[in-house]
Formats: sequence, structure tokens, C-alpha cells
Amino acid sequence: MLLGHTKDAHWPAPEAAMDQAREFLEACRDRHVLVAPHTDVDGLTSGVLMLRALQSLGARPTARLPGKGEDVHHPAFLERLGASSTEALVVLDMGSRAEPLLPGVPTLLVDHHASESFPPGAQVLTAYGHEPVANTSLLTYVLTSSFVVPGPLEWLAVLGTVADLGVDAPMPFLKDALRRAKRSSVTEAVALLNAARRSSRFAAPLAMQVLLRAGSATDIAEGRVPGVDALRDCRLEVQREVARCAKTPPRFAGNLALLMFSSEAQVHPLVAMRWVQRLPDHIVVAANTGYLPGRVNFVLRSRAPVDLLALLRGLDLPSMGGSYAHGHSRATGGSLPPADFLRLMEALGFRGLSDRDVERRGVAP
Repeated sequence: MLLGHTKDAHWPAPEAAMDQAREFLEACRDRHVLVAPHTDVDGLTSGVLMLRALQSLGARPTARLPGKGEDVHHPAFLERLGASSTEALVVLDMGSRAEPLLPGVPTLLVDHHASESFPPGAQVLTAYGHEPVANTSLLTYVLTSSFVVPGPLEWLAVLGTVADLGVDAPMPFLKDALRRAKRSSVTEAVALLNAARRSSRFAAPLAMQVLLRAGSATDIAEGRVPGVDALRDCRLEVQREVARCAKTPPRFAGNLALLMFSSEAQVHPLVAMRWVQRLPDHIVVAANTGYLPGRVNFVLRSRAPVDLLALLRGLDLPSMGGSYAHGHSRATGGSLPPADFLRLMEALGFRGLSDRDVERRGVAP
């Protein structure tokens, strides 16, 4: 059996919602469609699967990726989307908010993140709430299997699943699908593709091109397609930055540990994961003051069964000038102006932080 293909009418999303999403895609025949995926491996593989399905339906799809630090609600990205003469929009793996996207443009959201608010008028297909919660590329793979020959594209869903949930994720038939895709090739390809967006050069568009050129995970792992050498350079940079920034000494407030450093690479999630292994009883906050000018990007991670979203949302804080408390109950974070980040840290119990602590310092931690 192919990955994720079951006869359960309620998984990976309710059958009625799947049918409505397929009707949306069928209505895209002969139309110009913008496909906007998240830039992690789950998002990019979702994007490739959606592009293949829309092409097979006779649509004219074009991929549009958010830039460094952007998501689908970022004003600059929305402006770029709106500048394209599109007849439909498909957004993949970027969560959801109540703010409008492209008013008047038929929009489909495919996602798996926790959300109770959606853009007005958008059609939504979500795996959230249907256990085990499928990642977006797996949800997209099942959705689009009606329009393509699914077997040759299974490896894309395998990549996204392993990248988001790991090789032991409780997804139907993952073990067999991983064997078909070659486990060692999958893990190597995931590492290379993820490094692209984490690199200071933000090479997510290159990662997307590599996925579009490849016919298997092995093509990427063994460098059979153009662009893989550049992905390897990205991985080396990220590895160096993780090793450097993980040397930062933590500050403690109760069961929270705060690590503050400055890097133009997106290494704060990786530093947090390294430190939760060292501090299994703590909630680790990894904050990067150098990733984006005028912002502090941070993540919360913990090995303990703590609802991190509830922790952030339960704080008595005024309206913030950025975004935070999105994602998963076990993996969340945000991007805030320095003053708002300092207020958040104060609310979490970290006293005495100053403007100097949140300065952007180039490469020095």
C-alpha cells in the first residue's frame, strides 16, 4: 500500500473536505494558479506535489515562495502575490490567520497546524484534529493522488513526513514507503534541503528547483541533479553556526532556559533542540538577534509534555508588534521587535535583560 492511503473516511482529513478540495483543483483547469508553499521540506514537497497535480489537470501553475522571515500574511509577500495576474491561489503548510489574503481570488489552504481562524472566503483542508495528524505533504499527496499516478511521487510525501515527524512517525505504511525511497537517501536529502532555507543565503528557491529536477530521494542524496553541491555548502555553513551558537551559556528562570545569540542563519530551532537534550526538564527558549534586522526570532522547545502554545497565549501581555504563538503545542516561537521580545521575556521570568542583550551583532554570539 502507498503511504497514507487508507479507507478511513476521516483521515487524513474528512472525506467531504477532501472532495471539496478536489473540486477546487478541478475548477482550476485552464487557469493561472499561484502555488505558495512554506519553505521547509514539508512545504516544498507539498508545493511540488501540487504543481504536478495542477499541471496534469491542465492548469497553468506557478510557484511563489515567501522570502526570508516571511509567511503568507507578510505584507511584502502578499504584495508580490497580488502583482501576479492569477485566477486562483493555493497556500500550503503556512498555518492560518483571520486576515484576508488576495480578496476576490479563489483560495485553497492545505495545512496541519493548530488554528481556529482562517482568511475570509478561503477554502480550507486541514489535517489538524484528525489523529495521527498528517503533515502537509502527506495530506497533499493523498489529496492529489486522484489526478496523478501516485506511485512515482510517493517519495516526495516520504521526504516531507520524515522532515516534519521523523522516520518513526505513526503514518500508515510509512515503514514500507521509507524502504522503497531508501531510508539513508531520504535522511540525507532532508538534511540538504532543510539547510537551504536555514543558510544565511536563504536558498529555498534552489531547494525547490532541486526537488523539481529530481525523480527520487537518491537523486538528491547522490548529487545526480544540478544544485546539490550548493545545498551541501549550505549544510556546512549551518553546521558551523549551530556549533558556534550552541556554546552560548543559558540563563535560567524557574524551569525555563534562555539562550541568546546572533546569527544570520536560521539556527535557533537547531540550537534549541540540542539544548533540550542537555536540559530535559526545562523549556528551552533559543533567541536569535541576528537573523532579521530589527527583529528577535525565537523558538520554544521542550522534551517534557508541555503545551508551549498555551504557555505563550496565557501570558498577560499587550498587543505585540510581530508574530508569535503559532505552530504546534510542542514547537512554537515567533519574531518580535526587540522591545516586545524583552517584554515577553520579562513575563516569562527573565529579569534584567536590556537593549544591549538584543543587539544584532553580526557573527559574534
